[in-house]
Formats: sequence, C-alpha cells, structure tokens
Amino acid sequence: MSCTRWPSTLLFLFAIASCLGATSHAQQSPSGDDPADLYDAPVLEGPSGVSAQLQSSAEQRKAIFDPGLSRMLFNPFVEWKQQLQEDYGFSLGVNVYLLYQHSSGSLGDNDDAVGGIYRVQGSWELFDRGGKNPGLLEWRFENRSKTFNNSSPSALSKESGVAAVDSGFGYTNTFDTDLAILNWTQSFLDDAGGVAVGRLTFDAYLDAFPFQTFSRGFINRSFVVNPTLATTGVGALGVVAKSFVSNNIWIGAQIYDGNAVSGEFDWDTFQQHEWLKAVEIGWAPDFERYMVDQVQLSYWRKDARKEAGVSEGEGWLLSAAYKLGDSLHPFLRLGHSDGGAGVAAEDAASVGMEWELMPDQFWSFGLGWAKPSKKTHGAGLKDEYVFETSYKLQLSPGLSLTPDLQYIKDPAKNQKKSSVWVLGLRAIWRL
Repeated sequence: MSCTRWPSTLLFLFAIASCLGATSHAQQSPSGDDPADLYDAPVLEGPSGVSAQLQSSAEQRKAIFDPGLSRMLFNPFVEWKQQLQEDYGFSLGVNVYLLYQHSSGSLGDNDDAVGGIYRVQGSWELFDRGGKNPGLLEWRFENRSKTFNNSSPSALSKESGVAAVDSGFGYTNTFDTDLAILNWTQSFLDDAGGVAVGRLTFDAYLDAFPFQTFSRGFINRSFVVNPTLATTGVGALGVVAKSFVSNNIWIGAQIYDGNAVSGEFDWDTFQQHEWLKAVEIGWAPDFERYMVDQVQLSYWRKDARKEAGVSEGEGWLLSAAYKLGDSLHPFLRLGHSDGGAGVAAEDAASVGMEWELMPDQFWSFGLGWAKPSKKTHGAGLKDEYVFETSYKLQLSPGLSLTPDLQYIKDPAKNQKKSSVWVLGLRAIWRL
C-alpha cells in the first residue's frame, strides 16, 4: 500500500468517528434510574443477541469526550426511546460497526479492506411485562457489506491465505439487507430459563460466550466463534431452550436449519430437513453472572447437506471465563471436530484476557491455534497461530474506536509468507 493511501484511509475513518462521536445515548432515564435497567436480556442469550445488545447500548459509559451539542441533538430521541420502553415495553436500537484493515501478505493486488455491519433492532415485551416470566418479540434488520472498491475484511483474510483463523470474521460483503432475526423469546422459572423460537442467529446461543460479539476487543475468529464449530446462516429457523437446574448449573438444547444462508430471507431450505443440533451443560456462580463467569461444555452435530455436497460432522466445545476483581477478565476456549460439516478446523485452542485499565477503556490480548480441517481445506496444510491485541477507547458515550493488531503465523494457504501482519481500526456506534 502506498504511503499516500495509508493516511488518507485513516483520515477517512477518523472523519467518520468524529461525526458519529457526536452521539450521547446513555443519559439518565426519565425516572432517574440507569437506562440499562429498562432492558432485561434473557438468560439463554449471549452478548450478540438482540436483547443483550439493547441492554449494552443503554448502559452509561465514562467517555473521553461528552460534547454538549450531542445531548442537545440526540437526547430528545433517547428520552423518547426510554419512554416508549417504559410505557409499552417496546425497545429500539441502532448499531454500526466499521472496520478498516491492512494486510502485509495478501496474495492478490489489494492489501486493504473496509467493511461495515449495520443493525436496526428491537424487542417488544408483550407477555407479563415487568413480571418474572416475560415473553417478547425480538427482531433485527441487518446488512454487512464492503465499503467503496475495497475488499471486505473477511475476503482480505482469504486473500492472505488464512484457512481457519479468519482475521476479519463476520465482516463480509455477501450479506444483503435482511430481516435476520424474528423470534419469540419466552422466559420461565423466574427468568432462570427460557425458550426462543423463530428466525434466529445461532451464534447468540450456541457456545454463547462473553467475547462472542463484535462489540468487544477481538475480531479474529479464534476468539469470536470457535473455528471447530459448524455454522449455519444468520437467520436460521430454529428452537433454543436453556434453563438453570440448580443455583449454579444450567443445561440447554438447540436445533437450526442447517442450510440457511446469511442475508437471504428464504424458507425453502427448511424443507430439506438437514439440521445443526447441539446440547450443552454449564456452570456459573448464579444466573445473573451467566455471561461474565462461566464454564460451558457443548456437543454439536450437523447433518450432511446433500445438495451442497457437504458431509456430516460433529464435535465438542469448551469455553471458560471468570472475571478477577473489577478489571481482569481472562478466558480459555478449546474445540475438537471430526473435520466434517464444512468446519474451518479440526482442533483449536485460544486463551486471552480483557483488562480494564480505566473506566470503559479496555486492552485485550489473546493467543490462538487451529489445525485446518482436511475435509474442508485439503490435506497437508500447516497449523495456524494468531496473536491479537487491541485497545478500546470510549470516545463518547455512543462511540468507541479500537486500534487492532493481529500476527498470524503460518497462514495455511499462503506459501509465499511464513507470517502475516493485519493492522486494523474499528469504530463502533450505538444509539
């Protein structure tokens, strides 16, 4: 990449950040309470679920800048949203994730990628509102796309020869605007369990994990979604059920349409009756800390997809995280599969930590390893290793900026490079 393109691209992202930085959504609610208290995420959802994201967006954050102009411009809308939730149980949120990346070892002509994830989402609490067992309708419109003439970050990862440890996981240009989520979520047992049925995003429930979200420090797949896990499209018809069976132990089961395609509202794939299924058991200190401190073991199996020519597969996943004091949050993930069902890796492991150095300023770092699947990528490929570190700056209550650095050793499909550096800059805006 030329010296002139590098600063111009950075200036472009900083210009966007400056504009988006004039938002302040986490003000006091009309009742004087924390606005996040208005949003109650069901216990079965991970941090990428609709209700969990609405709750996270409403949390008050200590920001570097809090421009008074943003309050004047956006507070009427924020207060209207909070009043709508209080009066009718209707919640609304907007999330934008912009990512720029530069790779030191692309096999193609383009070393740069810019992509975005755009979400408008909400929930409507229609049953037992304010009670112990609420039922709600959740929905999300979503689009993921590359920006300008650049590759998407996920495509850049493939161009760099990476097989399993995708350096831009989730930032793709193959996800058209879609009603990605439309489901009913019903809590029971005083909100210690729940059932979700409808059009679901599997990664909000399957191996749900504190760092399994684009809203925190990591981008690489090793730390976001286990490379040994078979996936299906975002917006798959399915059913999820989870419940605590004691003060500390929960169990769960889920099933999804195995042929769903992200970004396409298509019911026909459901008729092929080819499924992604999983069961899990987990431990937490109590269900209120389910997404902070946990140890979770999951087993999954995916049917063969006959029309797609993909074999069946199965595997297991182990995830563990436990927050130490107020600032350190270490984690460990392990996974094994038989290599079938189109998985990226046969075996994988990652370890890392998030460190809150100042209020709402986070340093993340992690190490990951993956053995690429022979059935998916072919035989004779080297194991891949990744180190990722990032620092999340909360510029304003609604905007964060996260510089990110990844070092990938032995990209399996890049014979010209023994290692690749991927430098990134991410802006996240929540309203």
